[in-house]
Amino acid sequence: MLTDFQSPYLTPNYWSEWLLVSFLLLTGVIYWTMSKRLGFQVIYLTLLSLSFGFIITMYFPYLYTEDELLPLTHPHIQAAVTLFTFFIPLVKRRIEIGLCLAPPVLISVCYLFLQNTPVFSIVGGIMIGGFISYMYYRSLDWMGAMPEPYLFSFAIILPLFIAALIFSVSSFLILPGILLGLGTGATIEQFKVRVLIRKANMTAKLLSLLLGSTGLIIGYLLFTFSGFDSAFSYALVGIVTGLWISLLVPGLLRVTKLYDNQGKHREII
Repeated sequence: MLTDFQSPYLTPNYWSEWLLVSFLLLTGVIYWTMSKRLGFQVIYLTLLSLSFGFIITMYFPYLYTEDELLPLTHPHIQAAVTLFTFFIPLVKRRIEIGLCLAPPVLISVCYLFLQNTPVFSIVGGIMIGGFISYMYYRSLDWMGAMPEPYLFSFAIILPLFIAALIFSVSSFLILPGILLGLGTGATIEQFKVRVLIRKANMTAKLLSLLLGSTGLIIGYLLFTFSGFDSAFSYALVGIVTGLWISLLVPGLLRVTKLYDNQGKHREII
């Protein structure tokens, strides 16, 4: 395993933290205002790709050159590519495809010129991130045939496996924590809260977006200035973040009657 000194990608900074917050805000918008099913898929897949990127960086050999060690991937670029290429099969027009490709290209260029990221790592992140999205859509057939309780069980158990792999870098435990909170919260929400998003009016959706986004940003700022720096605190913050996105915000929307509930019917995630 490489140390922080050997791998700057394994050292958290404000740039990487705000990029993670941006991913959560963007995918949270989908979960709170468009579709719980689609939102859960894109949040989970993006964070899964980011986690895999760090695991690859930690455990897989680097490419040795005369000047430097080149990681096989860049976790942030990999996650960005996974996030935005996720939408390509869902759009039809060329301009929409271009809009899906523009953000990861922009992020890659920023890392290339502002962070001096090696081209090799950028290309690796693009290829692996795109491959993860591709494999997700290829697996939809057998995933659709899997009973729902098994899917939720898998979504809850997988973060524990990821946590065991990245436990040595305590700050990264926030990622499996978020995944665990998402899986647990989505499961409870489907059976206990069951908010109905599609029929909500625009005002309700804007208020839900304001509520969810404000909570994420305030939570990030509070944790940043709290001084907590232990494995437990990172994992706990991750779990609370996942629960906030998938359970607490929908619960508040139902309590405040901004969104209706689905009654005896429920939207399968």
